[in-house]
Amino acid sequence: METPIKLELVGRKGDMYALKYPGLHIPIHVNYELLEKFKESDEYLVLEDVTSSSPPLERNSKNFSENSFNRI
Repeated sequence: METPIKLELVGRKGDMYALKYPGLHIPIHVNYELLEKFKESDEYLVLEDVTSSSPPLERNSKNFSENSFNRI
């Protein structure tokens, strides 16, 4: 797999963050400390959707249900 590995931040519930990992159909769930380690690493690139015009809780996701995670 090529580096950096692109991870997409797709949701949050409490203190857990959902990251879409290439090749996986469901997101991985990490705490804030691990999320920050991913962001600081040269091997990973964490993408956050900061350009969306939709409010964070109204964006759609195909990866998990609205009941399982709040959109960020």
